[in-house]
Amino acid sequence: MENNSLNKANGEKLMSKEELAEYIISAYDSGETMLDIANDVGRSKIYVSKVIHQVYDAEEIKVRQYSKLRGKNKLDFSKYKSTSGIYRVSFVENKRNGNDYWSYQYYENGRLRRIVSVNLYKLKVIVLDKGLDWIEFTDEASDLVLKYKETYDESSLERLNKTGFFRVTKRKTNTKQGFTWAYSFKENNQLNFVSSVNISTLKAKVLAKGWEWIELTDEATRLVEENSKKLQDKN
Repeated sequence: MENNSLNKANGEKLMSKEELAEYIISAYDSGETMLDIANDVGRSKIYVSKVIHQVYDAEEIKVRQYSKLRGKNKLDFSKYKSTSGIYRVSFVENKRNGNDYWSYQYYENGRLRRIVSVNLYKLKVIVLDKGLDWIEFTDEASDLVLKYKETYDESSLERLNKTGFFRVTKRKTNTKQGFTWAYSFKENNQLNFVSSVNISTLKAKVLAKGWEWIELTDEATRLVEENSKKLQDKN
């Protein structure tokens, strides 16, 4: 983009505030950086940033910046707090039982959420299926994802049930509720269960052990939130 100093008095009609804002957003959408746009329109980067933040939220802007950086060479990605080389992903060592796993963290409605999996490629599939951003910053990260793909079982996500939770079923009991939530897992080739009458408590138990917890539907996520709030209100 040429530096025409668009809003300087040079004999041409000056842009109105609305026209300038439209130009800034259009330039940003075309891939220009905030600094380049600021130089182009003869305004400060702070002014340009404020205009852009009126249209895009901070998370969207961060993703765009990371996407632009992805194609550049010799970047120190440690300053983006990505020890894995993948946006929002970290490797978690579970010292309690040795079940290490990969964790993807993101914000939704102002609340921190995470998706975990022992298989990095499977985590990528789940993240993309939810419409979230997945960015591999380095060739090493991309190679690692492909390596996990070799052991990925596509049928694992097809083994769903009516609860909307991966590996979770309802088991009839004599409790007041009439059932408990049960999470199934294999240990020494034996099928075992972790259970709770509260779905949010079950989630906490599963994550504490470093196992995969996947809420497959919005209804399932809502159910966990409501149950968690109900327990908090009791306390």
